[in-house]
Amino acid sequence: MPAADQVISMLDAFLHGDTHAASLDAWCTEKITVQLSGLTIEVLASTSTATTYVQRLFTPPSNLWNVVRPDAAATGVTATMRCLALPRAHVSALAERVRSRGTGAPRPALMHVGAPATWHQMPGGPVLLTDPDAGIAPQLIVRHPGSFTVITCDDTDATMNAARHLREIGYRRAEDDGWVCLHASAATMDGRGILVVGDSGAGKSTLALAATAKGAFLSNDRTMIDACSGVAPQAVAMPGPIRLNGGTLQALGYASAEQWDLTRPQSTMNTDWQNFRGSNKLHILPSEWHERTGTPLAMSATVDLVVFPQVIQGSQELHLQAMHPESARELLGAQCMSPGDNIYVSDWLGIRTTSPDDLARNGARVVGALADRPAVSLRFGTRAPYAAVTETVRAAFSSPASHR
Repeated sequence: MPAADQVISMLDAFLHGDTHAASLDAWCTEKITVQLSGLTIEVLASTSTATTYVQRLFTPPSNLWNVVRPDAAATGVTATMRCLALPRAHVSALAERVRSRGTGAPRPALMHVGAPATWHQMPGGPVLLTDPDAGIAPQLIVRHPGSFTVITCDDTDATMNAARHLREIGYRRAEDDGWVCLHASAATMDGRGILVVGDSGAGKSTLALAATAKGAFLSNDRTMIDACSGVAPQAVAMPGPIRLNGGTLQALGYASAEQWDLTRPQSTMNTDWQNFRGSNKLHILPSEWHERTGTPLAMSATVDLVVFPQVIQGSQELHLQAMHPESARELLGAQCMSPGDNIYVSDWLGIRTTSPDDLARNGARVVGALADRPAVSLRFGTRAPYAAVTETVRAAFSSPASHR
């Protein structure tokens, strides 16, 4: 990497349209290629941390997101994403230059996890900046024809930003193709798919992981659903970490998980780590979970059963009840990410092409298809043996409700 003054000067020229994005390629020593719903993107990065995380995040592959093997032929329209990891002071200095020299009124946006940001128009293209008062690392995303340039801080967490933006691109392309995202986890049991739907803290991750004793893990917290007429709804993971606290990990039989060497290590000292509802959680990628527990990972699954869990702190309760389709429809609608729902994710890169009305219709179609699947509510206590919880869910497949 060139000296600090040279870095600022070269990137300043790029932001002002005096140099082409390809002039930055000399800094990018790492490369990986991904396919996102038919779009092929070559990722060029200045650090291996960025490309390694992309590889791990998109494992296992699916038909929505897939890392292309080096010896495989890439297909589809090709775009480029460059990721430059710089010292925080460099990134902050560039961000201030954009704020002071951008033309027109800044446009607000909300990034992943609701992080506030603003778009600024520069001669080299529109630039998205994170809010300096948001308490997150400074970051710039520059849009130019056929490519994005991500300028981020050179710490471990910030270099994951390229993967986050790739996931966002894949999400919007899948959304344009009719896929709908639900606040749900998913797994398979004896080859049949289970969609676990509910609010944060309802026990989605716990139940999905417990079910893998008889199957495979698919997704945590966010699941993409495609529903075509006459075909069972299909589920694919939205790539992301499994977030678990110490209480859940201990109940699952992995009490020493805080000692695992993870991509995103997080301190458990002096926190609420051991509480079942603790906010401090380990972020474990599905590929890391597989490596450390041997749990199989599913690429996709049909939705054969919808489960609405409710975990009860300190209880041994275990109760399953079949649900009426209209009750299931109401609960599914509340967890469906489509315009008008309070958990809908902002299109912060501005790349979606489908109208809000069509997105809402897609959401209603998917909710309707899922509401027609067998559905049960499951109350289980944190002291209930997870083997018993798993068998209770397994029995639901053969209950009369599963044949409606």
